[in-house]
Amino acid sequence: MNSLPLEADPIQPAPAVPRGRRPEFTDDPMLDRLYSVTLALVSELAVTRTRLDTVERLLAERAVLPTADVEGFKPDVAQATARAEWQQAYLERVLRGLLNEPA
Repeated sequence: MNSLPLEADPIQPAPAVPRGRRPEFTDDPMLDRLYSVTLALVSELAVTRTRLDTVERLLAERAVLPTADVEGFKPDVAQATARAEWQQAYLERVLRGLLNEPA
């Protein structure tokens, strides 16, 4: 197994312009588009988690916000409602192509 030096960033930014042809995973172009969307979302989530981990570590290291406070946070009713509304709208946007039947 290769080990990266600590200063290495395993998530490099994607080039502004893709090189080569769009990858084909199946014989169905719609499935390939779905896979592309899924992979893009997975990539975005990986970057977000890495950045969030960085923020949490810096906050804990600087004694601004202990990790236990993040883990133990319980939103109040208004916060939980706002989160639920955001999550519902987000899922509707992300899954719109799968949930809406073509006209």
